[in-house]
Amino acid sequence: MYRILVVEHIHQAGEAMLAQKAELVFPKPQNLEGILAVIGNCDAMVVRNTPITRQIMEAAPKLAVIGRHGVGYDTVDTQAATELGIPVVYTPASNTESVAELAIIFILALCRKIFQANAAMQSGELISDKVTMAIMARQKGLITNDLWGKTLGVIGVGRIGSSLSKKMIAAFNMHVLGYDPYVNAETLAGYGVQKTASLDEMLPQCDYVAIHCSGGAGTRRLIDARTLALMKPTAYLVNTARGTIVDETALIEALQDKRIAGAAIDVFDPEPPRRDNPLLHMENVIVTSHLGAMTEESLYNMATMVAQGVLDVLEGRQPQYPVHP
Repeated sequence: MYRILVVEHIHQAGEAMLAQKAELVFPKPQNLEGILAVIGNCDAMVVRNTPITRQIMEAAPKLAVIGRHGVGYDTVDTQAATELGIPVVYTPASNTESVAELAIIFILALCRKIFQANAAMQSGELISDKVTMAIMARQKGLITNDLWGKTLGVIGVGRIGSSLSKKMIAAFNMHVLGYDPYVNAETLAGYGVQKTASLDEMLPQCDYVAIHCSGGAGTRRLIDARTLALMKPTAYLVNTARGTIVDETALIEALQDKRIAGAAIDVFDPEPPRRDNPLLHMENVIVTSHLGAMTEESLYNMATMVAQGVLDVLEGRQPQYPVHP
């Protein structure tokens, strides 16, 4: 029977698939020390967000496959895995709709200042015996704009970015611009998206900018002080992709100086963020705890897909989603 290290618990459906063919091992504590203590005699590993380094791989002479539970694999040192001959599988098609839906929620909430209005109502700021709530809302700065017909810029128009684009066009008649060096104009046009050659071309035109590209060295701090300065002062930034794509210091300064109107952030750099991170305490920022894929459907999809990929490698089959074919 195989022995599989499950670094963090996954949906029970995925664990059940693995348990039919293997003994499951869980590290205690769930950190480098705990992993190194048990990985020595494991044939495979399934991981969610814990960084998997060369040190871990070299401590596992029997390791035949690493399964990454998620749409990216930037938490795994894939170069080390390749050099050590360890295949890596992941689950790129597992949470498309869940993340796209969260981005839509963010855009709508930013557009209509839903969280500011909710907080003002709960605190009683909008309730008066002398003035109507409509006047109080105006005084509080809660007069907003329609989403209909506005311009959305999408950075990374793959599975999630294209799903978001199609939904926003259909629901709100948005004009969608796309920046993605890896997708041609004809493909983007099929989604209703107009291709732009650069962020410099796209960002000044956008009322909303949604990030959906992958993490890693190639996109690290793609959004920085220079690119933020290209955005309209009335524009909003939405990041449900990876925290490393945005220079947080530059974003905080842009928000504090009101050089952009606001942001919605589901991911941070580092993660989890420090308690004193200003993004957690700003009125014009919505923050969530990497919730993009935290739906029952996505968790089921990721768990069963990663389990199948790991078992495919162990049993000599070609996995559906290898990192390096």
